[in-house]
Amino acid sequence: MNEVNKTIAVNGERLRYFRTGGGEPLLLIHSLGTGAWMWREQLRYWGQKFDVIAVDARGHGASTHNGPATVSEIAGDLAQVIRQLAVGPVQVVAISMGGPIATYLHQADPSSISRLVIADSFARQGAAGADRVRQLESVLQKSSMAEYGLGYAQGTLHPQTPKSVLDELVSSIAVMDKAAYLETARSVFMSDVAQLMSEFRMPVKIVVGDRDTRTPLAFSEDVRSLIPSSTLEIIPGAAHLANLDNPPGFHNAIDEFLLEVSK
Repeated sequence: MNEVNKTIAVNGERLRYFRTGGGEPLLLIHSLGTGAWMWREQLRYWGQKFDVIAVDARGHGASTHNGPATVSEIAGDLAQVIRQLAVGPVQVVAISMGGPIATYLHQADPSSISRLVIADSFARQGAAGADRVRQLESVLQKSSMAEYGLGYAQGTLHPQTPKSVLDELVSSIAVMDKAAYLETARSVFMSDVAQLMSEFRMPVKIVVGDRDTRTPLAFSEDVRSLIPSSTLEIIPGAAHLANLDNPPGFHNAIDEFLLEVSK
């Protein structure tokens, strides 16, 4: 990578980010409990075609957590990153909690996103989201972050995903502050961005792993129904974190969409 372990000061936080490649800017937004590290294969692969930027959200990875770690606050941070790096408008690939974050980013500055990929995500979870919050609060009252991380990783990744990836996911969650994780999780699970997504006018591609049980196909179909300009594709051999489970399948599902901007 051209730039590794850089930091940028925004909104009272200091965020770590990775950047590589050149050309059209591509911003990658990670999932809850992970960080920019989860995009390692995408930085390597898409760095050959784009100026790829992956940021540790506040409270994640090596970024600070001085203020509220909600999806809207994280979106505000990314809006500032885009402005400070002078890279907008950007294409965005957003996975899991990245879907609501990208939606709030678009709300804050519609001109900041030229096209969007929503992976393994949702527009709303309704009662299921509230149930997930209660279950998480109960589990974390009795478990350490390392214990929780192991259970989460085992229940999230595809069974064929290498153990090294599972171990990295566990380690990423284990070092997070429990209160910060809960704060972000509550915000994520209770998000309802359906109305905001219905206002999208840029091209949108939706992808979902064929074995995603955390944000299953019905959630992606809901997103597809809200966005007239969107298309939906299922990624085989992948669960909730499709880019970790099946990097080639993830790339293949998204490449043509991203490259259209360069044609």
